[in-house]
Amino acid sequence: MAQPRKVVIVIGHPDSQSYSHAIAAAYASGLPATCETEVLALGDLDFDPVLRYGYRQHMDADPVIGRSQELVKWADHLVFVFPVWWTNVPSLLKGWFERVFTPRFAYNMDNSSIFALAFRTRRHLEGRTATVIATYHGPPWYFTLAGVSPVRLVRRQMLANCGIKTTQSLQLGWIDSPTKDSPARREAFLAKVAAAAQRL
Repeated sequence: MAQPRKVVIVIGHPDSQSYSHAIAAAYASGLPATCETEVLALGDLDFDPVLRYGYRQHMDADPVIGRSQELVKWADHLVFVFPVWWTNVPSLLKGWFERVFTPRFAYNMDNSSIFALAFRTRRHLEGRTATVIATYHGPPWYFTLAGVSPVRLVRRQMLANCGIKTTQSLQLGWIDSPTKDSPARREAFLAKVAAAAQRL
C-alpha cells in the first residue's frame, strides 16, 4: 500500500474566482486518496507580504507566516499555482516567498565568496518535492527564450536553493486570447493537471 503523502497547495492568484483556483482544485481532486492536503489561498489570508526591513532585522511575528512555515515543514510535496504578470509571479506570491522562505528557516547562505555561495549553502528544506503550475497571456516558450521564465526562477532559485526539488512543471499559455483560448482548452488543461496529481 502506498504511503500517505502530505501535500500543500499554494495559490498565488488573489482572486478566488480565478482560473488558478480552478487549477488548484483540479490538482487536489486528482491526488491519491492516501494524500493529506492543505491549501493556502493567499488572497484569502490576512498577512503583510512586504519584507519591511529586508534582512536587517526580523519583522514581528505573524500568525499567517508562522502557520505557512509550519505547513512547509510538514509537507512532503508543495504545489505552487500562479498566473504570470509582467514576466513574474504575482506580488502576493512573491511577498509570501520573501516572508516565509527566510534565512535560518529555509536556508543559510555563506556569501563570503563565489565558492561559498555555490558550495556552502545549507538547504533546510531538503527531502521535499514540488509541482509548479503557471498560466500566461502569451506563449510560455517566449519567456524561456527571453531568459525571463518565472517557472525557471521559482524552480531553480526559490525552491532549489532551499533544497526543494521540482518534479512537475505544467504551463498553459494564451490565457484570454480571443483566438487561442476556449473553455474546452481550459478543461483539457484541468484534466492534465488532475492526471499529474494522480502520478504523484
